[in-house]
Amino acid sequence: MTDRGQRVRLRPLQPQDLDHIVRWTNDPEIRELLEGEYPEEPDEGRLWYQRACSDRRSRQFIIEAQDGTAIGDIALGEISWRAREGELRIRIGEKAYWDQGYGTEAVRALLAYAFEELGFRRVYLRVFTSNRRAIRCYVKSGFLPEGRLVRKASDGMPKEILLMTARPDSRGHRLPQTS
Repeated sequence: MTDRGQRVRLRPLQPQDLDHIVRWTNDPEIRELLEGEYPEEPDEGRLWYQRACSDRRSRQFIIEAQDGTAIGDIALGEISWRAREGELRIRIGEKAYWDQGYGTEAVRALLAYAFEELGFRRVYLRVFTSNRRAIRCYVKSGFLPEGRLVRKASDGMPKEILLMTARPDSRGHRLPQTS
């Protein structure tokens, strides 16, 4: 998939992107916003990339700005082809692009791909309740809160997580018609 928003393009993850992924993962300000496992070292990055590319239950993309700069990554993971659903994960790793709507455009592009091309019925996500910037992005993109839970963050401290879901009829997305 190569999909374009007005200012972003989603393209498949490539080996040369691993330097960005590792750098973003090791930034403490970004890391505190992440839940899940991401590579911290180049060797881990290569293994992570191999798993990501061979996993039928995952679609990984790099978010590029109009000028081709890699500014983040976005994915559909935990895909259930039977239930037609998956979990969205996003990270804008280049801080110069924060608070400018790039994340919202990337999320909307990925939702269009999930609903219109893959025929998904639901996309869900988990976000720390302290991450107000991300929550605003998700709400603008059509996600609604579904529940809360508590998990340990990368620093070992418990953090509250908001569960959110988007469906094809939220924000203008439609399920493809089947014959």
